[in-house]
Amino acid sequence: MKENETGAGNPAASRNKIDRETAESEFDTFCENNEIEHDEAAMNDDEKTSFNAIKKRFIKACMAGRVEVEGTSLKYTISNFAPEGFRGDVLTLKRPGGHAFSAMDGFKDDRSIGRQIAFMSAMAGKEQKYFSKIDGSDWKFIQDISTLFLSL
Repeated sequence: MKENETGAGNPAASRNKIDRETAESEFDTFCENNEIEHDEAAMNDDEKTSFNAIKKRFIKACMAGRVEVEGTSLKYTISNFAPEGFRGDVLTLKRPGGHAFSAMDGFKDDRSIGRQIAFMSAMAGKEQKYFSKIDGSDWKFIQDISTLFLSL
């Protein structure tokens, strides 16, 4: 197998570039900077389950050195699992404004993925088709961040 097929050499596959405590602190900082509820005591069981899955993915990517909190924004490095031309891209995921919410208007309610991609596109400043080309793990991370903002 080639290096990128095994995940070897992938920043996501390299563990502990950042320790868990620092990664958890980065997640808390991101939530606090954006006034995202992260007090699990205030959540019901379903909310806790969803929230913890998002938190776990964030911490994992942060520990791998692929997430950097910058105020209310995140810099996210696309993994080497993505196709050529996307690997190593650094996306700035900005706190969404009205544009991100209005981008969802072009989709019917039963097109939840399309609506979410429109929202993600506005947050990242990338065309919607970009998200159909990146690796699923990268897509899920960006989806998670957009979900945090949609829950405000």
